[in-house]
Amino acid sequence: MEHEHQKGRLRRWWWLIPLGLAAVLALAAGGGWLYFQSKLDRIQYVEGAQPLQDETISGTESGRVSDLTYFNILLLGTDERAEGGTIEDFGAELRSGARADACMLLSLNLQEHTAKLVSLERAIGVPIEGYGEDWLTHTFAYGGAQMTLEAVQQLTGIDVRRYARVNVGAAAELIDAIGGVDIELTEVEAAALNGEIYTNSTTRQRVHPGLNHLDGHDALAYARQRFIDDDFHRVQRQRNVLQAAIDQTKDLSLLEINDMLDIALPLVETNLSRQEISDLVLRAPGFLGVQLEQMTLPLSGMYGSKLTPDGRSMMMLDPEETSRILHEFFYTDDFDPATYEPSQEVTDRVWKAQQEAAYQWSLEHAQPEQPQQEPQPQQEEEPPALTREELESGYRRSQSGLMLPLT
Repeated sequence: MEHEHQKGRLRRWWWLIPLGLAAVLALAAGGGWLYFQSKLDRIQYVEGAQPLQDETISGTESGRVSDLTYFNILLLGTDERAEGGTIEDFGAELRSGARADACMLLSLNLQEHTAKLVSLERAIGVPIEGYGEDWLTHTFAYGGAQMTLEAVQQLTGIDVRRYARVNVGAAAELIDAIGGVDIELTEVEAAALNGEIYTNSTTRQRVHPGLNHLDGHDALAYARQRFIDDDFHRVQRQRNVLQAAIDQTKDLSLLEINDMLDIALPLVETNLSRQEISDLVLRAPGFLGVQLEQMTLPLSGMYGSKLTPDGRSMMMLDPEETSRILHEFFYTDDFDPATYEPSQEVTDRVWKAQQEAAYQWSLEHAQPEQPQQEPQPQQEEEPPALTREELESGYRRSQSGLMLPLT
């Protein structure tokens, strides 16, 4: 299908404007650099990250972003709700045991100021130590961001050591902070979204097909719709909300941006250091107006399907082809997702792996045959004892009521 492998529309990176303006505010404010650092102190930091490495230059490691050609980072949106929770149960806090509901791999070329983004489907199957194979989205619940990073590295062959995480529920607060977003809804999307809006609420308006201005609650409900079509459409809806939010922020005043950062930064968890963030902010002006290339993985024809132990279907990617595609997409200008067609060799490998997986699953879940039991001879029932009347008369009453002579 076209949406599976079409090249993402090239978008302007308006989200970098707040970062650049934050640096301007830092210099303009009386506190200068101290003001900027106070903003960074609002972020939730995770220590112990590996040194950065530029994988295009073998064996080089550096503690500074400024020494790199390419900077890769994993962007995670986690679902903090308890199992079975509704959209109303979302909170902005971060907790362990959450699922990585959105997983995107961003690569920045710091020398040429280009940027490319790959969205990874949540149902991609990955090996998880101690748990067998499961969906990529569940790696965060099993082992946090570090396990998700390792799974993405193993899946894609891309060296990525940094991540930034935000609670999916926090998106509602951020969207409210920028005044809502404009979203174009189809008839099916509008009908599904109306089902998420409380009928007894006087503060929410029912939506309609066409352009709607959505608050944070309704934008989040729209982005998370998953039963009306498939995960590919769901990823596109997430991108639509992201793009609408980016478009909304470009007209914010400096004061509004300052207020937005006060809301947004405490909702972010990352293993980036303060120094690395400072280096990225200083490079932000070079990315203003840059166009972002996007694609969704897997592409059509490059994956098969496999069942988890509990019977859920997961996407099974060919590791060699996945690594080749991403390295070409990120580090060259030779790969266009819109024209991708898997080779016969890749198709054969995917088909063979799928057949082997199906056979293995059938062996592991085959019902054991029940041993056949030998028929047991029927025991003749002993007749009931004779009554005194029967003994004296010489006759016995049958079940049908007839009097039969005793023999």
